[in-house]
Amino acid sequence: MKRGWKIAGLSVLVLSAVLLLLFLRANRVPKPQIASASGKPAPDFTLKDQDGQDFTLSSLRSRPVLLIFYRGYW
Repeated sequence: MKRGWKIAGLSVLVLSAVLLLLFLRANRVPKPQIASASGKPAPDFTLKDQDGQDFTLSSLRSRPVLLIFYRGYW
């Protein structure tokens, strides 16, 4: 009887591992399509801010800026 429980427990463990691997493989984020632009100047652009005012990137040229773009993987 104990041997049956060991086999059942091992089967559940193996099945759980396989399902976890499949889940992780299916939820991978795609690799970027372009090379890193780190250290290169960004092209100037103008967008609306949260208050509806125009914001131009060139207004921040004198300081370091970190641009983060979200592609919407949610």
